[in-house]
Amino acid sequence: MTVWQTWRQAFRARPKRVRAYEGATLEDITSLETLAEAWNRVRANKGGPGGDGVTIAELAPEIERSLEALSTALLAETYKPHKIRRAFIRKASGGRRPLSIPAVIDRVAQTAALLALEPAMDARMSETSLAYRIGRGTPQAIAAVRAAQAQGLVWTVDADIKSYFDTIWHRQLMTDLAIWIDDERILRLVLKWLRTFGWRGRGVAQGAPISPILANLYLHPVDRLMATMGWTMVRYADDFVVLTANAKDASRAMKDVERFLRGRGLALNPEKTRIVGPGAELVFLGVTMSVPMAEGPKAHAQASNDASDWLETVPSG
Repeated sequence: MTVWQTWRQAFRARPKRVRAYEGATLEDITSLETLAEAWNRVRANKGGPGGDGVTIAELAPEIERSLEALSTALLAETYKPHKIRRAFIRKASGGRRPLSIPAVIDRVAQTAALLALEPAMDARMSETSLAYRIGRGTPQAIAAVRAAQAQGLVWTVDADIKSYFDTIWHRQLMTDLAIWIDDERILRLVLKWLRTFGWRGRGVAQGAPISPILANLYLHPVDRLMATMGWTMVRYADDFVVLTANAKDASRAMKDVERFLRGRGLALNPEKTRIVGPGAELVFLGVTMSVPMAEGPKAHAQASNDASDWLETVPSG
């Protein structure tokens, strides 16, 4: 069964009670007002050309005409995204991180889709997920870890998903989107982008405006399943921690999250996943935290004070 057949089957078979989202239509994405806002964001973010070689500076003089043509093509479903350009950036930890950069006009289309879809979709996502979201970020993630430690959850599964963006399964992602999005034309549009992103039905482009919300959506079922099992998880994209009360629980939590990820075609990175106990240092999102030595009122109070002190030093956005 193809990706197309899978999500169409899911879209048409779903009962109304499972619809998590009734929001944007293709008309919301293709409105000139939305496209103009999307262009302003793409221009402000700068960035280089995609596979077509056209730069922001080269597109700018003809942008009104280009946006009108883009709107017409999107609405008529004749729009075809350009090939992406592959590039690499150096990572602070060493090595290189691959980027897949869409054409400027395709970044405008994807940003318009994000503007239309994000508000309602974001409101329904798990509180566990703190990356790429409105009003959330690293400060909130670190504060959540500190708060859990203050409750005596001092055994931590420090985890990372192996090659996450490269291994997202298109078929499963489109099946998920068919539950969240009610306009079938938007689903066909997203599928066009996915086909330029990955190889053999997998992967989303790191560097594409639409990818962060797709990446969060793909892990939403894992967030919910872990919460159902009673685990306290704090996730920032593919980097996450599960905070537990003792070593046995930490081992159980790791097995649960491995199982849930396996169901989505994903796996933990064994080189970056470990269990951190009391008294050790936990490094999460570049922040080094000392895990309280033991449970009890004093340890709880110290962790709580540490969280309050840390929050006062960072911006809220």
